[in-house]
Amino acid sequence: AQVRVLFEDREAGWAVVNKPAGLHSRPCCYDKGRLTLEAYLPAVLAPPLCGTPCCRPRLCHRLDFRVCGPVVVGTSEEAVRSIKRAFEERTVHKEYRAIVCGTPGKKGDSFVVEAPLDGEGARTEVKILRVVPCPHFGQLSELELRPVTGRHQQLRRHCAQTLGTPIVNEERPLFEAATSAWRERTGSDLPTYISRGGGNLFLQAVEVTMPLQAKDAVVVRVDVSERFEKLLQTSTRAWRDGWRMDAEGRTYRVDEHAEAAIAA
Repeated sequence: AQVRVLFEDREAGWAVVNKPAGLHSRPCCYDKGRLTLEAYLPAVLAPPLCGTPCCRPRLCHRLDFRVCGPVVVGTSEEAVRSIKRAFEERTVHKEYRAIVCGTPGKKGDSFVVEAPLDGEGARTEVKILRVVPCPHFGQLSELELRPVTGRHQQLRRHCAQTLGTPIVNEERPLFEAATSAWRERTGSDLPTYISRGGGNLFLQAVEVTMPLQAKDAVVVRVDVSERFEKLLQTSTRAWRDGWRMDAEGRTYRVDEHAEAAIAA
């Protein structure tokens, strides 16, 4: 994936650009040497045709380093103030797609997670799109996630800590933070950590909807990465072929395991 313009309104002074995974949105205190999305913006966005130009295009929100998808950018001071107000009033709507370990329900279920993060209220709307078998975690679930609030790593923390279904390839500390909720949900221990599908985090921003005065809202959407479908298909096929994992994370086939037990 590349930094590219998904939508641009030069008269209004704003745009939506695609942020690839593996790129910081803004300079980071612990990783100052890396290029950032913000550094790329002057090369891909022209100055606004109206209003007061920003000294350089300004991000109006951020995506985590490991997450890709559309990001709203202001190129005029007036647009930046308007967009900031829209975020504060929660009239900007965002949608994400995730694949999580286990399942918080059954296909078609919709519910709201309300669990404070860092002492502040946090709300996420969840819909379960698909549930498939998985040799290691028992099941994998594809979720549609819509954050109503915008706390730090809100979706990742709600999936792991509250639902007990950490996102596939989540960082180990947050994966292990799902232990209590997983046990409460399933009655069993959280399976051992394992990386799937190349190690990339299975969380992607797919849509942002911006309100406009006297106009219809602008909806910018990107396709869900093909690796999501590939992981779900691979997991389903491995399960059907009899592959399982034991409590220590060792892989075996059901028929081979049964034969070994009989021989013993």
